Amino acid sequence: MQVSPSIWGVFIKQGKEREEAFDQVFENLKFLEEELKGKRFFGGEKIGFADLALGWIAERVCVLEEIIGVKIVEEEKFPLVSAWMQEFVKVPIIKESLPPHEKLVTKYAASERNFLELHSLNEFSASCCNSWHEKISCVKPTEFL
Repeated sequence: MQVSPSIWGVFIKQGKEREEAFDQVFENLKFLEEELKGKRFFGGEKIGFADLALGWIAERVCVLEEIIGVKIVEEEKFPLVSAWMQEFVKVPIIKESLPPHEKLVTKYAASERNFLELHSLNEFSASCCNSWHEKISCVKPTEFL
């Protein structure tokens, strides 16, 4: 299970690639949903190591959802994961440690813009290089001597 890459994929991909990333996210969330059956936290009634390792989901997913305008963890589909997210961020020591929501939105929105700009530049660069490569591939190195 690779929760982080799949959620990040939803955030940074567009179109068909984003749809495919959602499929992977939903598979991972189904797994987490099963792991939470009968428990408040992954560790049972108290926070355990798995809760701490996955805690970023409780905080960051709502930020990413706000930026892309799409719900990732739907309460109807994943009621246990949704409840866990709400419970986790209410724990006093966790709540005190969380960065301000608006700062995260600003940071991740800028990251998304930068990534998409870089991605489009890389696609443009790759197409230019491929075009240039096709034009010179028939030239023999000795022709420059």
